[in-house]
Amino acid sequence: MQESKFIKKYSATWEKLESLSSIINKKGVKSLSSKQVKDFLNIFKQCSHHLAYTRTHFPNSNIVSYLNNLVSKGHSHVYTVKKSSFRNFKNYIFSGFPELLKKNRIYLLGSLGFFTLGIIISFLFVLYKPEQAHLFLPGDLVESIKANKLGGGEWNYPLMSSYIMINNITVALRAFVLGITLGLGTIYVLFFNGTMLGALTALVYLYADPIKYWSLILPHGIIELSAIFISGAAGLIIAKSILLPGKYSRKHALIAASKQAVSLVIGVVFMLIIAGIIEGFFTPLDISNHLKLLFAAITAIILSIYCSIPYFNKQD
Repeated sequence: MQESKFIKKYSATWEKLESLSSIINKKGVKSLSSKQVKDFLNIFKQCSHHLAYTRTHFPNSNIVSYLNNLVSKGHSHVYTVKKSSFRNFKNYIFSGFPELLKKNRIYLLGSLGFFTLGIIISFLFVLYKPEQAHLFLPGDLVESIKANKLGGGEWNYPLMSSYIMINNITVALRAFVLGITLGLGTIYVLFFNGTMLGALTALVYLYADPIKYWSLILPHGIIELSAIFISGAAGLIIAKSILLPGKYSRKHALIAASKQAVSLVIGVVFMLIIAGIIEGFFTPLDISNHLKLLFAAITAIILSIYCSIPYFNKQD
């Protein structure tokens, strides 16, 4: 085959490999759809054959150099494992994680819904029949809250804060892991722990100081509860891959969903660390409860802006 005909016949294929390589360079392999990944691998093989052919039949042509560079770029994407770097970490924090939240917002809403349903049911139940708060909460916690009104004593901060922090971290991990139970375990964890928060809130409104309660809960709780909802969403993603694998086998659907779910949970870990820092250093401060609530409001605004990053980027 003449060189001009060879170039004319396969130039479109080379251009497509250039285009896909450019996307991978800018956004990474994960930005490609499964079809694009398959196309990339097939085209890469074709171009490798084309390079071998040109080296044999057109050794002095510029096309050899062009194809060599093109195949070398493709080879780095196919065979080279990129090491983690600060840049990758930064990209995950400032764009990757918020993008995952946007992509999986349906699961987030579902997770939030199950938790909120538990809150509403237990809140109304305990508000109507306070003596049955023991169904949802440990006895020592119930008595501590009641004593705050009856004895006029100080708020038992060590008991309350440790209980809330340990419970929320445990809930987040369970909500994620129990996605493997077809989502039933995840739904149970979200709903049951929603009932605990609802019962706790109802007791406080009956026997203690609500302002003090919210100043204790919200500064770190906004981030902590958001982390629980995200963990629940990760569990629901796993459940969906098992129940509705789509065009993939359940095994491959589960593997793909697990990678996505773990990516969400990595963000959850950082959220829990931040919440823990607030819990340990800010919440115990001897300052006005209203200042703590103001801090909580600022935290909510910052978190909302952070989660909106993908929507801002869409306009760029």
